[in-house]
Amino acid sequence: MSPGNSYFSRRANLYEPFLFNLYLERFEYWRDRDVQIINLYNVRPITQGIMKEVNPVQFNYVVEELKNYLGIGPSYKILLFPNQHSAYYTLFFSMMDLNDEIVTPAPVPYFLKQYAESLGLKLLYIETNMMDDYDLPYRKDVENKVNPRSKLFYYSVPSFSGSIVYPEETLERILFVCRNYYLYLAIDETLSHLLNNKGDYIAMHDIAIENERLIRILSPLKDFSMDEVTILLIHKALPERIDRITRDLFPISPYQLSFLDYFLKNYERIMAERREEMNLKRKIIEGFLEGREDISASISRATGSVFIRIPVPNTESFVEWLLTEYNRDKKTVFVAPATHFHSEDYEDNGEILIDYRYLDSEMLEEGFEILSDALDKYLGLKKED
Repeated sequence: MSPGNSYFSRRANLYEPFLFNLYLERFEYWRDRDVQIINLYNVRPITQGIMKEVNPVQFNYVVEELKNYLGIGPSYKILLFPNQHSAYYTLFFSMMDLNDEIVTPAPVPYFLKQYAESLGLKLLYIETNMMDDYDLPYRKDVENKVNPRSKLFYYSVPSFSGSIVYPEETLERILFVCRNYYLYLAIDETLSHLLNNKGDYIAMHDIAIENERLIRILSPLKDFSMDEVTILLIHKALPERIDRITRDLFPISPYQLSFLDYFLKNYERIMAERREEMNLKRKIIEGFLEGREDISASISRATGSVFIRIPVPNTESFVEWLLTEYNRDKKTVFVAPATHFHSEDYEDNGEILIDYRYLDSEMLEEGFEILSDALDKYLGLKKED
């Protein structure tokens, strides 16, 4: 094992398991032999007559189905969490200590800022830009950011902010940096099913084969508005204590297992319907962009969100105006200034983020009509000034 591969955060090493779980193996020993144990120290409630614990047989069955669905080998194990927050919390809590750093390309998903700050971690931004399709800079520019407090490299594919997908050359660059500096490599693949031309898509796990420090994150039901159950795929070489923290603090419910089971039996139909829906929305965005010569965007791989550059020098002021002074027939729109997805040093260059995954097509189309009208009026006001 490479130096540093066994690193576990100091706070995770101090974690004490629930009392019941200290004896869990003994409980399971007798349960497998059909011996009943009457638990006189039962601190978990019963809800509407149904125990909150999942059926171990059902759990193991769903885990095996997930392994087949994800195509993972015996070297990796699956941890199930009730939601995205609990998965990220366990990952960061287990691998990182206070003031440790997450190296991540900007633009970043906004929730990453929230999770990092809540655990006393810092984001180390690698700035990218629309002109280069948000690709990473040269390796030396990335390495110059890394320092002894850097513990993990993170990105999502496609990016939650802007649908960014990296080419194979960039993935090799990321992998080299992580190996050279013993960084964990965490990749959120929640939206990967939305990628167009998936034959052109290279997955990191196809390059970083048997990499002990590769951690894959996936919320397979979230994009379909079914549930937020989230998966961590980790190498078996990582400490067993992660399993214990997961089991103690974040058990999933039988209902979530049922949702997963349903999805795994019907995912081809569910995904096909979702892609058809997203392609329709993508055409609406393309129509909006074609109708205006004063805006630009990188939509070659847009799969749910896209950055649009508008001729406005201060997007914060524009959004404030949208929400306080403008309306068309009692309607206005909200867009997210790109500055919220970058470091504090990032200069506003007129970019806004549109995330249309959960908007229906009619509302999206109307929203762009209102945005176009608002831009015309705002630019007209600025000319008058």
